[in-house]
Amino acid sequence: MGLFDKVKSMKDAVTGGGAKVFAQAEAPVLGQPFTVTITASSTGADVKYDRVYLKVRGIEYIDMHDNVSFSHDGQSHNKSVHIKKSTTTFEQEFNVAPAGVLPGSATEGWTIDVQLPENAMPSFRGRYARHYYAIFAGLDCFGNDPDSGWIELHMQ
Repeated sequence: MGLFDKVKSMKDAVTGGGAKVFAQAEAPVLGQPFTVTITASSTGADVKYDRVYLKVRGIEYIDMHDNVSFSHDGQSHNKSVHIKKSTTTFEQEFNVAPAGVLPGSATEGWTIDVQLPENAMPSFRGRYARHYYAIFAGLDCFGNDPDSGWIELHMQ
């Protein structure tokens, strides 16, 4: 391995660029299992990982514009207010697979059955607020984990 190969390998470890991770799921129903498929592809060199993991999160999100009227020094004023807030309503992490090596330029896949609790908050979309579930898959590696990013699930 030459000097530039070592530099690229170190950059991939720091940035998580050694692999691309994708995740997709069946449409979940509260209280019933659904399957999540995780796929990882090496972008060049072998990628050693300590585990394959999946995070599932429920998120309530508010995005609202409003006008507020107030008085100051005897004068009436209007001010536009933008409110953005979110809170996590559900969070769970799963170990999908133990340590391994993703060979250079190879693709591997894993599946896991996940179940959201029957009494969990359902998904909804209102005028100012919404609640949804999202998944996040990754390979636990030295440096920055290659991951899928958060992917919103579409409930049945």
